[in-house]
Amino acid sequence: MGPLGVAALSLLLATRFIDGPTPTPTPTPTLPVLLETDHIAVVSKPPSVPCHRHEVEATGRHRRLVDVPDGGPVPVLQRARETFPGRRIHLVHRLDAATSGCLLLAFSPDAAREASAALAERGRKTYYALCRGDGASLRDRGSFVADGDVKDSKGIKRSATTQIEGLFGSNGPPRRCCLVRAMPRTGRWHQVRQHLGRENHPILGETRHHKDTKENRAWREILGDAGVPQRACLHCHRLQIDCDMGGMLEGGLNVKCPLPPDMQSIIDMTDWSSEARQSLPELFEQYPRVI
Repeated sequence: MGPLGVAALSLLLATRFIDGPTPTPTPTPTLPVLLETDHIAVVSKPPSVPCHRHEVEATGRHRRLVDVPDGGPVPVLQRARETFPGRRIHLVHRLDAATSGCLLLAFSPDAAREASAALAERGRKTYYALCRGDGASLRDRGSFVADGDVKDSKGIKRSATTQIEGLFGSNGPPRRCCLVRAMPRTGRWHQVRQHLGRENHPILGETRHHKDTKENRAWREILGDAGVPQRACLHCHRLQIDCDMGGMLEGGLNVKCPLPPDMQSIIDMTDWSSEARQSLPELFEQYPRVI
């Protein structure tokens, strides 16, 4: 080895001595599996986790892809590859980063096409949201349909329909808050969030559609660092498809996922929590743990 080679080796060894051993990489987290077959799976998407490495950031008519920053949450697609090693992963639909709950995956392009078509034609999603306000004006209307246009990620108006039902709520303590069920009949971008904002009951933690900085700040002070305003409190509780998806799943699909701990904790602070737990026990079952 020549003088230059010896010098380079010495520098490398010195650098390793100074910096210490290479740190062990942090394992990629996996996803709780709610259902798995040879062709598809339904997983529980955690709150505040993006589906992709690149997320859409939209303001008005401007739209761009933004990388998830280093040190941020590991995206769902990467977690799914760790959960189902050796399988190709296709997202049949998406949930925005804030939203938690049932997410349908497929393990091949053909399965993804079949599942996507079945979801569009015979599928139903049931969401639960924690919203600002006591919810009385929603409860007075029973189960009703909101059918106003919503803006897509490019700012273009699209027709959308959501069935909404106010369930429980009060003026506090700790603050005005209500639980709302929403079943979108169309699949527009942030549809439930926009419709609830238009009904003057924006989702707690909402920062884009009908945001309320003062209210979010108040909840942050009540709940501390793990408070509601870290995300919009929207959860996809149930995913149903009333067909066998081209023979992939006999009897169709009917999967539920309980509310995540952050939403359960907020409900437990209200004066209507006991009534909600008694009426909707499936929402308050133990949240599926990560594998």
